[in-house]
Amino acid sequence: MNRRIFLSTPLRNEIDNIDRLFASVAGQDHPITLWVIVENGSTDGSREELARRTAPSNVERLIVLNENTETGAYALGAKYARIVNRGFEEILARIELGEEDLIGILDADSFPDPGYYTTLARAFDNNQRLGIASGRSVDEGDGRASLHAVDWVRGSCRLWRGRCMIQSGYIIGPSADTLSLARAELDGWQAHVIDKAVFRAREVGTRSKQRYYGSSAYFRGNTAIYALIRGAKFARHGRLGAAKEYLKGYFGARHNRQPRLENPDLRAYFQGYVLRKVKRRLGWK
Repeated sequence: MNRRIFLSTPLRNEIDNIDRLFASVAGQDHPITLWVIVENGSTDGSREELARRTAPSNVERLIVLNENTETGAYALGAKYARIVNRGFEEILARIELGEEDLIGILDADSFPDPGYYTTLARAFDNNQRLGIASGRSVDEGDGRASLHAVDWVRGSCRLWRGRCMIQSGYIIGPSADTLSLARAELDGWQAHVIDKAVFRAREVGTRSKQRYYGSSAYFRGNTAIYALIRGAKFARHGRLGAAKEYLKGYFGARHNRQPRLENPDLRAYFQGYVLRKVKRRLGWK
């Protein structure tokens, strides 16, 4: 099936990555119908560099938006989600999203290998219940597989089937990618990592501390057991500092009784995450 692909890229202070970002998109054999880059208050020359860029030959249209509606440092929470969504809004204002189109996020520090989008498109062709997919993430620098679970669909280089996006949407807030995936699964969609599609990215937590991810897990409704397992995974890989920061984030938010996700369906989804994982590993339904 010849699917249209639309991409939203949030970008702030990525001058060192722009060449590689454009090269990775140009290296795709699947055409990109529309690529929207939302530059947000860069101070390192990214804005000026993007103004000099033209669309790669396989991109039908490139739009660069210069937004500076919010101040402050890099953040992965609601601010990040609003920037991503600004790109989605621009796309949807210019096209009518078809049910079998593919729309997604390409972070400025995520670099898909050649054939990435063709491989994902084939996966959507082969599974009509597949709503969200990403490839396998490899951390920049050491070339190791990401410490995320191998079946975790990464938000930084993912695609939605058009029908899934229309039904389940993109949720703006802390952990937007995680919340959006949960909403899609609750709506009956599947989400899978396509192992043959590979992209390379900064290790999660390089720009924002793991404490953020710990507090986000508390916000979502993940249990303390989940947080301890996550912390143990960092420690097992020799990342004791990351483990400490993650657990500080989770248990600090718990101690301070910070706000939690209000949606009861989503809260229940995250509260049951560990049990679902155990059942899957044991082959239980």
